[in-house]
Amino acid sequence: MVLGRTVYDTTGRVVLESGTKLNQDALRTLAVYRVGEVVVNDRRVVDVAVQPLVPPEMESAAAQVLRQLMTEGSGSRETDQELIREVENVVYTMARECFPEVVGEANVNGFLSSEDYLYAQPARVAGLCMLIAKRAGLDTQAMTQVGMAALLMNVGYVRVSARNLEAPGSMDERVLKELPQHAQHGAQLLGQYPQFGPEVIQAVEQHHERWNGTGYPNSVRGPQISPGARIIAVADTYYELVSRRPDQPPSMPHEAVEFILAYSGELFDPAMVQIFARLVPLYPSGITVRLNTGDVGIVVDSNLGHVGRPVVRVCQAPGGPLRRPYDVNLADVENQKLLVVEVDPFLPVPED
Repeated sequence: MVLGRTVYDTTGRVVLESGTKLNQDALRTLAVYRVGEVVVNDRRVVDVAVQPLVPPEMESAAAQVLRQLMTEGSGSRETDQELIREVENVVYTMARECFPEVVGEANVNGFLSSEDYLYAQPARVAGLCMLIAKRAGLDTQAMTQVGMAALLMNVGYVRVSARNLEAPGSMDERVLKELPQHAQHGAQLLGQYPQFGPEVIQAVEQHHERWNGTGYPNSVRGPQISPGARIIAVADTYYELVSRRPDQPPSMPHEAVEFILAYSGELFDPAMVQIFARLVPLYPSGITVRLNTGDVGIVVDSNLGHVGRPVVRVCQAPGGPLRRPYDVNLADVENQKLLVVEVDPFLPVPED
C-alpha cells in the first residue's frame, strides 16, 4: 500500500510524506506517532475525493498554537496577547473552509493519546462546531465565535499540572476534583482579554452543561444554555466517544452517533442533534465495509442526509475479488434489505 496523503503530527511536523510505501518501517513510524488513520491509493476509487472538512495540516496548526498557549502562556501579558492573536488567526483560517461552500466531510475519527486529547481534539471539535453552526443558520461572525470557544474550551486546564493531564492514570484525588472546574477557570481567563466577547466566554463556561440540567458548573438547562455551548456539547461528546480514553477503547463513528441520537432531548439540544446527524457520516468516504450479503466494498459517497445509507463500490464478493467493481446505493428502495454489518474489513489493494 502507498500513502495517498501526507501524515502530520499535532505539532505540524510531517510524519510520512504522500507516496510513502507502507512497509514495516513506515508502520512502526505510524505506531510511534499513534496515527489513527491514513489514506492509501487505490485505483478502484481514483474518482472518489476523500477530503476532510479541515485539512490535516490546518488542524495541526491549530493544535500547535493551542499547545503554545496552554504551556507557554501566562509568562507575560504581551506574550499571551501574541498567542491569542495566533489562536484568532487559525480559527479565522478554519472558518474560511466553511464559506462560501463546504468542501469535504467532517473528520469522524478520534485520537489515540492523552496529549492529542488535550491539544488536537479541540481543533477537530472546532471544525465540526463551525459546520454545525453554519447549518444552524448562524452568520460568519457567530460561527467563528463558536469555533473560537470550541478551540479554547479546555484552556482552564492550565491551572492543572500538564504532566498530570498528559498521564491521566497518575492523577491523584485532588487533581480529579479540580478537573470539573476547568470550565469556570477557562471563562475567567478569557474574560481578561477584550478580544473575547460574552458569547465566547459563556460558551466556554457552559460547554459541559446538559439539556436536562445534569451538567456543570451551574446545572443550567435547555434554552438557558448558550447556543455555542449546545453545539460544543454535541461535537465534543462525539470526539470523546471515538477517541481512546484511559477507561475504555474508542467507539466506532456509527456507535458514537447512535449514542448522541439516543440522548437527544436529554443531554443534548434536539435541534443541534438533528443537524449533527445530517453532517457526520456514519460511514465516511474511503472506508471499507462488509454487507450482509458477504460483499466487501469501499464507501464512495457517504450520502449525507441518508443516515447510515452510503453508496458502496462493491469490490469483492464472497467468492473473491471482482474484475469489475460496481456501485450500490443503500439509500435506494430496492436496496433496503442490504445492511452494513462490519466496518474496515480487510480488502487487498490491487497490484498496479
